[in-house]
Amino acid sequence: MSNKQNNKYRKSYELWEKAESLFLNGVQTLSKSPKYITFGSCPTYIDKAKGAYMWDYDGNRYIDYPMALGPIVLGYAFDEVDDAVKEQISKGFLYSLSNRLEIELAELLCDIIPSAEKVKLLKSGSEATSAAVRIARAYTGKEVVAVCGYHGWHDWTVIRTTRNHGVPASLKDLVSEFKYNDLDSLQRVFDRNPGKVAAVILEPVGMYQPENNFLENVAALARKNGALLIFDEIITGFRLDLGGAQSYFSVTPDLSTFGKSMANGYPISVLVGNRDIMNAVEDNVFISSTYGGDLLSITASIKTLEILKKKKVNDYILLLGKKLKDGLNEVIKKNNVSAVCEGMPHKTFLLFDDVGDCSGKMIETLFRQECLEKGVFLGYGQFISFSHTENDIEHSVDIASDAFALIREALDRGNLQSLLKGEISTDVFKRY
Repeated sequence: MSNKQNNKYRKSYELWEKAESLFLNGVQTLSKSPKYITFGSCPTYIDKAKGAYMWDYDGNRYIDYPMALGPIVLGYAFDEVDDAVKEQISKGFLYSLSNRLEIELAELLCDIIPSAEKVKLLKSGSEATSAAVRIARAYTGKEVVAVCGYHGWHDWTVIRTTRNHGVPASLKDLVSEFKYNDLDSLQRVFDRNPGKVAAVILEPVGMYQPENNFLENVAALARKNGALLIFDEIITGFRLDLGGAQSYFSVTPDLSTFGKSMANGYPISVLVGNRDIMNAVEDNVFISSTYGGDLLSITASIKTLEILKKKKVNDYILLLGKKLKDGLNEVIKKNNVSAVCEGMPHKTFLLFDDVGDCSGKMIETLFRQECLEKGVFLGYGQFISFSHTENDIEHSVDIASDAFALIREALDRGNLQSLLKGEISTDVFKRY
């Protein structure tokens, strides 16, 4: 830890020292590593959380916006969900045979999601996207996958990144990237791989909204070339709209994957899709999970989806998400900082430009440091939960404004780096 760091996070870094010696990369989820936040000037371990707030082991409280990287859609320790889970615990939650709650959740998903006619319950987003790709390859008899965006850590997709050691190099020939909102780049994938593309997989919306009927045109191009269309809705699902981006934009894919917000933090994901496609491959693909029928997560998902629907949570999230985005962009402009808050209200992104000798990462690090110092966890990606309030948003924007004012002053004086109390944050990985 930096010598400039005060005692604010002392217990956090005592735990971090132990973690580095025990865990690969020091964490279970790379994006939660302090090296990718503001190492030396951020908490590393959280003791407890409730609603939109969390507390570290040094007793510091934060208004949280990463929300566990997106799964917490209602709020931490949300009573209605947790009470249902506790009731299920008393009955047991993993049996030697299936349970009716699996059917109940499947029926609920098929009612909510436009593309859902048949489902497969899994545990993580990476599992779900890998299952979707396997089914597409089995159904089409082809092997190449056209890919746009992030889809997890499994071999077929991580081969495209700088963290691909240990992955067979031959897999590079089976994935071909295209750019979001660039239909010509997808056409080039088909041109380079005539008759070989099994699937087109993308997040239907990420940092930028689809333009010029992009999603409709992707669907048409996939159909024209005999490829299945897969929407990775691990993030957009149950956040942007109850039925996902496919419902919001009225474009129905062949297969889609959901997770994160599905159970307010309990580990579960799902692959859903066209009944004919799923039936066609049922006897010749192997997709199976011991914990796919975990009734704690299934119970949590049923209750979460009921609350999302009944209380119109998506409308609330979009309303506060817009308030946060507009507020951040207003104070960015007010302080004349070269940054922007992008994205749709369900997930917003803070982007910082290089300014002179100061990299965007350096400026972002100072911004995060100052916000955390005052109890607000803002960063690259922001999620709103049902537990956030308008007061939380207004307070967070005020704190962000102070941070941007400090950044502007430091850039003018040329002393920004000297204000950093820790290390400059880095990226988890880069794509080739």
